[in-house]
Amino acid sequence: MNLNIEKIVGECFNGASNMKGEKNGLATLMKETSPRAIYVHCYGHLLNLALQDTMENVEPLRNALGTIKRIYNFLGASPKRHAIFGDTEVESEHLKLTLKSQSVTRWSCRHEAVKAVNEQLERIVKTLIELSDFKDSKTYSDARALLTAIADFKFIFGLCLLKPILSNTSSLSSFLQGKNVDVGTARRNADLTIKTLRKCRDNIHFENLWDLAIKISGRVKKWIEDTRFSFKEATPQRVKKPSRRLQALVGERPAEQLAMTAKNHYRVNVYYTGLDKVLAKLASRFTGNDQDVLCSLGDLVINDQPREESFDLLANYYQLDKELLIAEREIFVNFKSGRDDIRCSTATDVLSTLYDHDLPEFAQVVKLLCVIPATSCSAERSFSALRRLKHICAAQSVKIGSVIWP
Repeated sequence: MNLNIEKIVGECFNGASNMKGEKNGLATLMKETSPRAIYVHCYGHLLNLALQDTMENVEPLRNALGTIKRIYNFLGASPKRHAIFGDTEVESEHLKLTLKSQSVTRWSCRHEAVKAVNEQLERIVKTLIELSDFKDSKTYSDARALLTAIADFKFIFGLCLLKPILSNTSSLSSFLQGKNVDVGTARRNADLTIKTLRKCRDNIHFENLWDLAIKISGRVKKWIEDTRFSFKEATPQRVKKPSRRLQALVGERPAEQLAMTAKNHYRVNVYYTGLDKVLAKLASRFTGNDQDVLCSLGDLVINDQPREESFDLLANYYQLDKELLIAEREIFVNFKSGRDDIRCSTATDVLSTLYDHDLPEFAQVVKLLCVIPATSCSAERSFSALRRLKHICAAQSVKIGSVIWP
């Protein structure tokens, strides 16, 4: 296409070793031919990695997602079981959501899956009770295992805790999959999501979540009445007491330890731990993603009072005239302050306003911020069209070129 690779100013992909490796990674090789190219770790992948690390390290959240996945696989694998699920009568028929699968790379799908199970929990429990009486050994055992997992306060609390975490991050995930996202806007929305989750970390939100879990647990107990199943109540974490003999050897006096209640256990070891982990992962990954040049670009274009260091860094990195850049930006600020109909919240808004003004240095900085990608999610799919093509060719024995698909 006759494009000059030396003029590349930005590149965005995931953080695999073959992409961002310091020695043989694509970002390193591109830096040799495109010295001004800035590598951006895709914000969408960063969000997925942060949430994945959190879910794997918090046991109730990990178990809740695993149980939700098993419910979908069990009820959706058989048309007969799925028909029983759809025909089961429940008290609240105002909302009927179909069960959703969990995509590995699309966490917004996991939010839909959690929401569907939360809304259809009564229908799920009653369907599993009916299926637990089937003569088929696999259906019988799987239904009993799922009912045992659902009739547990740990699952109920994990399901309730997934709701605020995934609901707040799902909107950010959908936003990061857009085609017109610049680095500054992506970082700003990520910061807003972090602030929203941080506000949930208090006793008021925990008490509301605990009351909701107690309420849902009461419903589950009612649904499994007069059955062979029982509900597993919340239990505190077992604290291993120190050996009295070892304490006597080192000269310590055995101290009476206060038993932690179940509520305090879930407050400290589940609720606060889960939120702390997701906040730490989001903050560390999104903070480390930005380089000095990216921060300076966003500071110069979006902020009303940019730092002096931003002018120096951009002028040296892109070989711009610093004095002319300062003057042109001041002209644009004065023009914008006199117009109430101008909206400049994103780099795209600023660029559209500059079309009628001859400000080449400042316009170049704005264009750089617009074209440097913040995400590569818009170019990805959660399914493979090639896989479907292979299946069609295998079924029809179609010969494509000189290759026959096995």
